[in-house]
Amino acid sequence: MKRLVFLLILATLTLNFLFCQGDTKTNFKFPEPIGCVNDYEKIFSNEQIDSLANIIKKHQDKTTNQIAIVTIDSFAPYKVLFDYSLDLFNTWGIGTKEKNNGVAIVFGKKIRQIRIMVGYGLEKKLKDEEAKRIIDITIIPEFKNGDFYTGIKNGLLEIIKEIE
Repeated sequence: MKRLVFLLILATLTLNFLFCQGDTKTNFKFPEPIGCVNDYEKIFSNEQIDSLANIIKKHQDKTTNQIAIVTIDSFAPYKVLFDYSLDLFNTWGIGTKEKNNGVAIVFGKKIRQIRIMVGYGLEKKLKDEEAKRIIDITIIPEFKNGDFYTGIKNGLLEIIKEIE
């Protein structure tokens, strides 16, 4: 009888464990934004962060568009950078609520991937094809030379030119 009770308890605990696991993303929490440049991978110097932040601030003051640069070393538990970037974009609320005028540049040196997310309010000015062109022609060549700052700065300036 004790053995049967033990097996029932064990079975109940096992089932409870299996069913309570759920989607690991539901328990995932994005880091809090620390500004418009969020260098979680520590790629940029303080001077470079300040330079990028100043470019973004001038643009935001002129247009109300919000731009975030985010460096990451992993997008786990997500399987693809696109999904991570989209959820990060929405969780942080990049762009004003009324205009949905945000842009996020999410990339990582370690993961060797980059994504530009664009809010609906700016999609007519910066289409996916244009964002891909900026990545492929402006940003990636600098990354290949090991110059992440120049790649991001030049890409940022092109993005701003498109959305102003």
